[in-house]
Amino acid sequence: MKNRTVINQDLQSNATVINSYIAEKNDGTIINPVLQNSNATVINRDIVEEYNLQNNLSSSGSVNITEGTLVCGKYKIKNQMEVASGEADLYLCSDGSNLYVAKIYRRKFAVKQDVVDALMKINSPYVAKIYTTGSYNGYPVEIIPYYEKGSLQGHAFTEEELTDIIILAINEGLKAIHDAGIIHKDLKPSNIMLNSDGKSVSIIDFGISSSVSDGNTILVTKTGMTPEYSAPETFKNLFLKESDYYSFGITLYELFCGYTPYANMQPEEIEQFISVQHIPYPEKMSDRLKDFITALTYYDISNRNNKNNPNRRWTYEEVKSWIDGESLVITGEGIGNSGNGSVPGYDFQGKTYTNPDLLVGALAEHWEDGKKQLFRGNITRYFRKWNMEIARKCQAAEDTAARENGRDDIIFWKLLYQINPRLKSFVWMGKAYENLPAFGREALEMLWDNDTSCFSYYSSILSEKVLSQYVQMLYPKNEKLKKVANAIEDSYELERNKGTDFKRTYYLMAYSLSGQKLFLLDGNQFRTVGELAAYLRKVSEESFKRFEEICHRLVGYDGNLDIQLETWLLSLGKSEEIEKWKASVNE
Repeated sequence: MKNRTVINQDLQSNATVINSYIAEKNDGTIINPVLQNSNATVINRDIVEEYNLQNNLSSSGSVNITEGTLVCGKYKIKNQMEVASGEADLYLCSDGSNLYVAKIYRRKFAVKQDVVDALMKINSPYVAKIYTTGSYNGYPVEIIPYYEKGSLQGHAFTEEELTDIIILAINEGLKAIHDAGIIHKDLKPSNIMLNSDGKSVSIIDFGISSSVSDGNTILVTKTGMTPEYSAPETFKNLFLKESDYYSFGITLYELFCGYTPYANMQPEEIEQFISVQHIPYPEKMSDRLKDFITALTYYDISNRNNKNNPNRRWTYEEVKSWIDGESLVITGEGIGNSGNGSVPGYDFQGKTYTNPDLLVGALAEHWEDGKKQLFRGNITRYFRKWNMEIARKCQAAEDTAARENGRDDIIFWKLLYQINPRLKSFVWMGKAYENLPAFGREALEMLWDNDTSCFSYYSSILSEKVLSQYVQMLYPKNEKLKKVANAIEDSYELERNKGTDFKRTYYLMAYSLSGQKLFLLDGNQFRTVGELAAYLRKVSEESFKRFEEICHRLVGYDGNLDIQLETWLLSLGKSEEIEKWKASVNE
């Protein structure tokens, strides 16, 4: 019985896995097998009855509408959509210009007017808009957007896609809903639609939503929920804003894994499971995403109103901080939780750091002292107290440095980005830039000023191939930026092998990374070849001697182009013209 958890040891010999899907995925988690018997005790009979009711809502009635029928005065029905909806029939319709969806409920009193009124006041790109409401033969009708790309149901996403596209949108959508005094109550992949731009999502389907009765909670007698995504308190008919965030966490689990942790379980089994078990995570999920889902699905809500208590389920503010890259204490038993609700401090440069991200910034700023902290084992020992994942990375960095002499800087640099995977700044040897363009702009300004003080700094970056590794870590899908970084480093290697000056490579680096298209000459800035040519014509008319002197600065007596001029022309896409020029010079 390898890696199996049994709640009741007395029943171990006859243990029944109540969710074979999870057992298959997670080496088996077993709950009291008595639940499998026909006479099993039902934890909440109302939930089971409601679950069965939800699966048979279509028996309440169905409205068949033919093509061409007008609803709500101006929307012409095109066809019925083959989309599963337990509460309504969906029809594609048009106002003559745009496509919409007519949602026609199967029960005449299905719509809660207070919810509809509140929804119609919401103006958020992350919440489906209700354009208008009406009725057809006594059945409520809502006109909502048509999402041609469909819902997220059945789709799998990478952690990067979840972070960049889905998490922010759902968090802002839930805030808009909650600010309007609404609790969604049924957030799940099929109720999240992909917008036409493919870069954001919107929350839909408020058929079972409720308006908030006392500013925070609402009690209901029949839940109408989907048990797989439902928070523990909802099985007791208690719905909170936190309940939607629990559903948010289970939704993210499914979008990453392709299944929920409660797949194929009955409602009473789910209620029993979540009251005694932690969510089983697959090995392929990163600790960061595990922590995030753990914080969203924390069982205990007794501390929800105490913002100073870290052991409470996350909602809008915590999710926003996580998106922004802040390091937060994870509720319950998350990787980042020290167990007592606080993170131990790390003393460095006269300050005490409890935020790993801020500590990384300090280590990067005080580069030499930061390396000493790492290679003396201080950082590894610190993280062993509360974060073994990072501690292992620190130990690996120490071991690599012991094997590879002269590689301390690049090993230390890589570790900074491993400790804080949300770090976007370009840092190296005590300097930090917001991004590569900022680094490129500073380099270009120093080159224009003939300031050579940073040449050794540039050389260290290029010799260690920091640019290409930085791009690979932060922008692995940006093939164009990868080519730029590789071209700069190749140019450096070529000039090093030739034993020539690196100034051309530094200019190439500065122009390529900054995106700057300016050519500086005698205090004048030129954006195009035409502007430069016009300036030279003007100079020739005023003084041919000065014109000749400028020309010789731009083109040497050997025919070689000025370094700034050549790299500027390259930044303008004039590589073919430059090659033709060089060929003519060599003839």
